[in-house]
Amino acid sequence: MRTILVPIDFTSTTENAVKVAAEWAKHYEYQNIILLKIAGESEFDYLHIAEGHSFVNEENVNNLLKRTDLLFDQLSKMITEIAPEVKVSRLLSDWALTRSINEVLKNQPSIEMIVLGSDDSTSSNESFVSDNIISIARTSPVKTLIVPNSYQYNSINNIVIPCDINGIKKLERLFHHKSMIQKLDVHLSFLNINTKEKNEINSDKKKELEDYIQQHLTEIPSSIHYSYDENVINGILSFATSNNTDLIIALPGRHSFLYYMASRSISEGLYQNTNLPVLILK
Repeated sequence: MRTILVPIDFTSTTENAVKVAAEWAKHYEYQNIILLKIAGESEFDYLHIAEGHSFVNEENVNNLLKRTDLLFDQLSKMITEIAPEVKVSRLLSDWALTRSINEVLKNQPSIEMIVLGSDDSTSSNESFVSDNIISIARTSPVKTLIVPNSYQYNSINNIVIPCDINGIKKLERLFHHKSMIQKLDVHLSFLNINTKEKNEINSDKKKELEDYIQQHLTEIPSSIHYSYDENVINGILSFATSNNTDLIIALPGRHSFLYYMASRSISEGLYQNTNLPVLILK
């Protein structure tokens, strides 16, 4: 039973992620969606503070559990309306979010993908799940789909895959998911961003990349593009916007969004005004 895991909270950001997960399940043959909620997104959810002392407030606990049940009901109904054949499971965990996800993945080997909601300029409240995107995406052993709050699902036709011409072997990760890509019936645009305008890309390297892609992706329509931008992320997003892109696939290495999220400010990564979903492969 192919399964999608969706961590949720009480925001529109994760509600939108659930909608997208339901659409993916419907269109790409997933049979099960697991909704995961952390019992206390903060240890302060349970506490009542009075006269300098803090103690667990039973009323707070009960109210939070009621809200959680209502949230599960609402999101389960939404999934069923979009994808009636998909089974919906609910999990409530007392552990921290990243640990909870890793434990669920360990115990549920049918999970093939995590869908994470990502805050953007349209988000009214800050999402707890969105705040933890980096740690989840970095530690997850399965592919992760990151969905901006403003994104509305549409069919996937054009995929941009940023790649480093000096790290062609990194594309092996993509070829591991070849069967998934074939089901999508898409066109792949491989994009290399040159950050030094005066540096010409070696023609032998270009030929090596072309041959490598043709060898491994003969059945899938694809093209290779070269662009210049001092900022790799800006270059990727500019290309994606001007080429009717439906999805960005992130690979390991210098052109990976994870590289930028881990080593630079988040604003230079996924949160930089993109309204496209990003699929991070493993």
